[in-house]
Amino acid sequence: MKLNVSIPAAFTNGKDEPVPNKVRGQDVAIAAYNTVHTHEAGVKALAARMAISPNTLAHKVNPQNGTHHLTLREAVEMQYQSGNFAILHAMADELGHTCTLATPAQHEGNPVDTLMHLQMEFADFVRSLADAVRGGEGAVTGNQMRRAEHHAQETVAAVGHALALLRARMRAVPAA
Repeated sequence: MKLNVSIPAAFTNGKDEPVPNKVRGQDVAIAAYNTVHTHEAGVKALAARMAISPNTLAHKVNPQNGTHHLTLREAVEMQYQSGNFAILHAMADELGHTCTLATPAQHEGNPVDTLMHLQMEFADFVRSLADAVRGGEGAVTGNQMRRAEHHAQETVAAVGHALALLRARMRAVPAA
C-alpha cells in the first residue's frame, strides 16, 4: 500500500533552512499593477467601474508606493470588473494552489459540443507542453510554464463540465 503526504512549503524546512526553489508565477503586487495598467479600456475606465479615483487606483497598485494599499475587497472588485484574474492566480500560486473555473450547470446544450470542447482543451494542454520541451536543452521559461498551467486548468474545467453533463442526464432515483 502506498501513502502520499502533502506538507505545505512553509512547514517543510526548519527555521534556519532555506526554502527550496520553486517555479513561481507572477508576483501578487505585479499582477495587481498589470491588471490595472493593461486593462483594455484604460485605468480611468476601470477606476470608474470600481467607483474610485483613477489616481488613487494607480497609487494603490504601484509596488513602490508605501502609503496607499489595495484592500482585498478592492482586489476582488478589480478582477470582477476587469475580467482579469491574475491576482487570484498569483495568490494561489504563492500558496501552492491552483484555481479552477466553477462548473456551470450543464442541463442544456449539446452533449457532443461538451465532449469536443474537452478534447480541444486537452489538445491545447498537450501542445503547450510540447512547445515548452521542444527545441532541446534550454530551460523552460516562466511564460511557457504559465501557458501550460493555464491550459491544464482549462482542461480540468472541461472535465468538470463533462461530468456535470453526465450528472444532468442521470435518471431520477425512484421513490420508495
